Amino acid sequence: MSVKTTPFLLVTANVGSIFEDPSVMLKVWTEEFLATVARLDPKFIALHCQEVGGKKYEESMQHVEYFVKLLMDSDELRLFDKVRIYLDEDYSSAETFTVSTRFE
Repeated sequence: MSVKTTPFLLVTANVGSIFEDPSVMLKVWTEEFLATVARLDPKFIALHCQEVGGKKYEESMQHVEYFVKLLMDSDELRLFDKVRIYLDEDYSSAETFTVSTRFE
């Protein structure tokens, strides 16, 4: 009996700092992520990004679309026939836009 496996890549990243200097950091981070995808050749990818838009998300949300476009237009991700993207773009209420944990 042979076992069939599916190679996968699970990534969680706090990407807030890349939005502080998006003209440089967005491309650098994306290139590194895509190089990892190319090297590992996964058939399933789950990418979870925290702090998309950075600390000044109201100013930086314009760069989020570019970030998604960089990923989606890449040769590495074009091979996938299904993509799901969930974005919380309602930053009008910080209480529901961010998650904070308090330890006592």
